[in-house]
Amino acid sequence: MKIQFKGHSQTDREVELSQQELHTLFEIMRREFKEHITYARFRDCYSPTATEKSIIDFCNSHNVDCEYDRDRVAFFSAILNDLKNPYQ
Repeated sequence: MKIQFKGHSQTDREVELSQQELHTLFEIMRREFKEHITYARFRDCYSPTATEKSIIDFCNSHNVDCEYDRDRVAFFSAILNDLKNPYQ
């Protein structure tokens, strides 16, 4: 996969990512999402971020109590554990 981006300078950069790198990145994102689900505050949250609002809505659409840590973590852990890495 080839991506283009601009960093701190205005110079366009282009990077080629291998299947192995995409596989590794997918696993990093899976772990990071699981950590966010585990440690983010969903109880008494008055101004959730757009991502947290999406997570809350997703939980609600499946009748998962997002505010109860154990339900939320178990729900997303089950999804993430069964989610296959498409870059294998």
